Amino acid sequence: MTPEGAVKKQIREWLTEHGAYHFAAVQMGMGTRTVDLLCCMQGRFIGIEVKRPGVLKSSKFQTLVIKEIINAGGIAFVTDSLDYTVQYLQRHHLGLYNPET
Repeated sequence: MTPEGAVKKQIREWLTEHGAYHFAAVQMGMGTRTVDLLCCMQGRFIGIEVKRPGVLKSSKFQTLVIKEIINAGGIAFVTDSLDYTVQYLQRHHLGLYNPET
Protein backbone atom coordinates (compact mmCIF):
# COMPACT_ATOMS: atom_id res chain seq x y z
CA MET A 1 0.00 0.00 0.00
CA THR A 2 1.29 3.46 -0.86
CA PRO A 3 1.82 6.05 1.91
CA GLU A 4 -1.17 8.00 0.50
CA GLY A 5 -3.24 4.81 0.45
CA ALA A 6 -2.44 4.17 4.11
CA VAL A 7 -3.63 7.67 5.05
CA LYS A 8 -6.84 7.19 3.02
CA LYS A 9 -7.50 3.91 4.83
CA GLN A 10 -7.03 5.51 8.26
CA ILE A 11 -9.36 8.37 7.35
CA ARG A 12 -12.05 6.03 5.96
CA GLU A 13 -11.92 3.90 9.12
CA TRP A 14 -12.23 7.01 11.32
CA LEU A 15 -15.15 8.33 9.27
CA THR A 16 -16.93 4.98 9.59
CA GLU A 17 -16.35 4.90 13.37
CA HIS A 18 -17.90 8.36 13.63
CA GLY A 19 -21.03 7.63 11.61
CA ALA A 20 -20.07 9.44 8.43
CA TYR A 21 -21.14 8.38 4.97
CA HIS A 22 -18.11 8.35 2.69
CA PHE A 23 -17.35 7.44 -0.87
CA ALA A 24 -13.96 7.09 -2.53
CA ALA A 25 -14.40 8.07 -6.15
CA VAL A 26 -12.46 5.97 -8.66
CA GLN A 27 -11.44 8.28 -11.47
CA MET A 28 -11.87 6.45 -14.78
CA GLY A 29 -11.83 9.40 -17.15
CA MET A 30 -15.61 9.54 -17.35
CA GLY A 31 -17.91 12.02 -15.66
CA THR A 32 -16.87 14.89 -13.46
CA ARG A 33 -13.55 14.52 -11.69
CA THR A 34 -13.52 15.17 -7.96
CA VAL A 35 -11.43 14.89 -4.78
CA ASP A 36 -10.43 11.56 -3.18
CA LEU A 37 -13.20 11.27 -0.57
CA LEU A 38 -16.73 12.59 -0.61
CA CYS A 39 -18.45 12.48 2.77
CA CYS A 40 -21.52 13.49 4.69
CA MET A 41 -21.13 13.93 8.44
CA GLN A 42 -23.68 15.43 10.80
CA GLY A 43 -25.54 16.84 7.79
CA ARG A 44 -22.50 18.54 6.25
CA PHE A 45 -21.03 17.75 2.84
CA ILE A 46 -17.25 17.24 2.96
CA GLY A 47 -14.66 16.81 0.23
CA ILE A 48 -11.22 15.54 1.20
CA GLU A 49 -8.16 15.40 -1.04
CA VAL A 50 -5.59 13.05 0.51
CA LYS A 51 -1.85 13.39 -0.09
CA ARG A 52 1.13 11.40 1.15
CA PRO A 53 2.53 12.48 4.53
CA GLY A 54 4.41 15.76 4.31
CA VAL A 55 2.57 16.98 1.22
CA LEU A 56 -0.33 19.44 1.49
CA LYS A 57 -0.22 20.73 -2.09
CA SER A 58 -3.16 20.09 -4.38
CA SER A 59 -3.16 20.32 -8.17
CA LYS A 60 -4.82 23.26 -9.91
CA PHE A 61 -7.83 21.08 -10.71
CA GLN A 62 -8.12 19.75 -7.15
CA THR A 63 -7.92 23.31 -5.83
CA LEU A 64 -10.76 24.29 -8.18
CA VAL A 65 -12.94 21.39 -6.97
CA ILE A 66 -12.23 22.31 -3.33
CA LYS A 67 -13.26 25.91 -4.03
CA GLU A 68 -16.45 24.73 -5.76
CA ILE A 69 -17.42 22.62 -2.75
CA ILE A 70 -16.75 25.50 -0.35
CA ASN A 71 -18.69 27.93 -2.57
CA ALA A 72 -21.63 25.50 -2.52
CA GLY A 73 -21.63 25.56 1.31
CA GLY A 74 -19.64 22.40 1.96
CA ILE A 75 -16.34 21.78 3.68
CA ALA A 76 -13.32 20.79 1.58
CA PHE A 77 -9.61 20.56 2.28
CA VAL A 78 -6.31 18.82 1.55
CA THR A 79 -4.84 16.53 4.20
CA ASP A 80 -1.78 14.37 4.67
CA SER A 81 -2.74 12.54 7.87
CA LEU A 82 -5.58 11.32 10.05
CA ASP A 83 -4.54 13.79 12.79
CA TYR A 84 -4.77 16.77 10.42
CA THR A 85 -8.16 15.54 9.17
CA VAL A 86 -9.60 15.12 12.67
CA GLN A 87 -8.32 18.55 13.77
CA TYR A 88 -9.76 20.19 10.63
CA LEU A 89 -13.17 18.57 11.12
CA GLN A 90 -13.22 19.44 14.82
CA ARG A 91 -12.58 23.10 13.96
CA HIS A 92 -15.83 22.82 11.97
CA HIS A 93 -17.56 21.15 14.95
CA LEU A 94 -17.69 17.74 13.27
CA GLY A 95 -16.65 14.34 14.49
CA LEU A 96 -17.10 15.24 18.14
CA TYR A 97 -19.68 12.55 18.78
CA ASN A 98 -20.01 8.81 18.45
CA PRO A 99 -23.26 7.55 16.87
CA GLU A 100 -23.25 4.60 19.29
CA THR A 101 -23.82 6.86 22.32
